[in-house]
Formats: sequence, C-alpha cells, structure tokens
Amino acid sequence: MAMKKRYCMTLDDELMKKLDRFLDGSKFKNRSQTAGFFMKLGLSQYRPERSALILCGGLGTRLRPLTFVTPKPMLPIGNQPLLEYQINYLKKYEFDRIVLAVGYLQEQIVRYFSDGQKFGVRIAYSFEKDPLDTGGAVKNAEDLLNSDFIAMNSDVLFDSLDLDRLFEFHKSREAVATVTLAKTNDTSRFGVVRLGADDTLTEFIEKPRRQIGEPGWINAGVYAFSTRIFDYVKPEQRISLEKDVFPKLAKERKAYGFKYEGYWSDMGTQEDYMEVVRDILTGKLKV
Repeated sequence: MAMKKRYCMTLDDELMKKLDRFLDGSKFKNRSQTAGFFMKLGLSQYRPERSALILCGGLGTRLRPLTFVTPKPMLPIGNQPLLEYQINYLKKYEFDRIVLAVGYLQEQIVRYFSDGQKFGVRIAYSFEKDPLDTGGAVKNAEDLLNSDFIAMNSDVLFDSLDLDRLFEFHKSREAVATVTLAKTNDTSRFGVVRLGADDTLTEFIEKPRRQIGEPGWINAGVYAFSTRIFDYVKPEQRISLEKDVFPKLAKERKAYGFKYEGYWSDMGTQEDYMEVVRDILTGKLKV
C-alpha cells in the first residue's frame, strides 16, 4: 500500500458541498477519502496530448534496389512495415498524435496509414516538396507541433527504449534537445557524442573518420525536442540535425544525452536490413 501524507488544499465552497454529498459512512467515510477517489478518477480520464514526429522523407539510397519502388519506412519487418512497428511502439507509450514527415514515394505511406484511425492513433502529414534533410523536415512540421515532442528517424529499431523516462529526463533538464544514445563497438558509421558530467552534450561529430572497431556512444536517431528547436532552422531551409543543429546546441550546452543499452538497429543499408531479418527469425527481436 502506498504511503499517505497529509496535504493542505484550498477548495471552492461549491466543490466541497458536491463532495460532501457522496459521504455515506461506508464507501466514502470522510472528505479526504472522497477527494482522493475523484482525483484519481479524473487523472485516469484526462491527460495532456502527447505528440511524436517520424522523419520519413529520405530517399533510402543505401538500400537500393529495395527502395526504388518502396520507401524505406515501408520495408517489411516480420509481417508489418517498419513504420507500423514504430507507430505501435509510440502508441504503447500513449503518443496518440503522430506527425509523419513524408517526401519520397509519400503516396504509399499516406495510402497505407491514412488518418491513423485503423491503428488507434491520429496521424497528420507534413509534406516536403523538395528534400529538406532532417533539420528542415522538423521545421516544416512546426505548425503541427505545439509542445515538447518525441522525434525519430524512420529507419531505427529498438525494443526496450522507455519513452516515458526519455521524456521526463528531457523536461527535467529544460533542454532544447535530448538525443538518445546507443552503445556500439564501431562508431565510424554514426554520429558520435561526448558528454559532460551531467549528461550535457558537449560535442557532436556526425560520422567521424575513425578506424573501424572503436567503441563509443552514438546518436540512436530518437530525440525529445522542445519547441525551441524550431528557432534553429529557417523556413524551407535544407539543413541537417546531425551536421548543423546538434553541434550548435552542443556548443551552447542546450542539449543532453540519454543513454540506452537495449536492442537497437539503424536499418540504413542492405546489410543492416538483413541483420534485422535474422534477429527477427532467431527471436532476438520480437515484432
């Protein structure tokens, strides 16, 4: 049983009278018990809207010929497209409003997911007329996002990333951006970060030229953003989060790193895709 503490509250007289009507000496023995019951009931039925953005506009050139006719987010993993796996993962953490930033072969994504009702979420679309890169795609979706939000690349897979903890971590630091970090034995293909003592992101190097085999923490492609992130990109500007925005935020000490050590894969190449398929077949990844 949870420990109870005494608190003092100021309530409207009319509200108190309504609470007193429920006092019956049995189910509701006193005002404290009655107020607690209805507070729990109200909190279970009301929660602020949680939004997420998935960046789906890339050309997927390293996955060709698979992506000549199919956009990367729609490549199958198990019996579903990769993007459906991500949407279901967000839904599990009650992110019920999802914005898809689409560009290349966008009609396939829109046709499959429509307004999201079939998947138990609400889906809105941010359309790119021309490729805007990751930073430009975030800015392009500004009108659809009015509070802190989760964002992710459409080619990353994970199975135990706690999005609640990520969101809480981000808000507690009052960060502009929080970058989820995964540990790898080969950092040469990914954005490498350096952290300060309080997990402040002090340096961000996108795909450094290093010898294969050097371990370290890398950008996992999942982020928590404040709406202040939009101030770092001009409208319709083609700009990279990884090469332009994150290094600037690191210099200003306005970004943090959130460490994650569960299953993670960046499905960016054919080899990566085949490894994910093997992980599913062997039970290493459950989809």
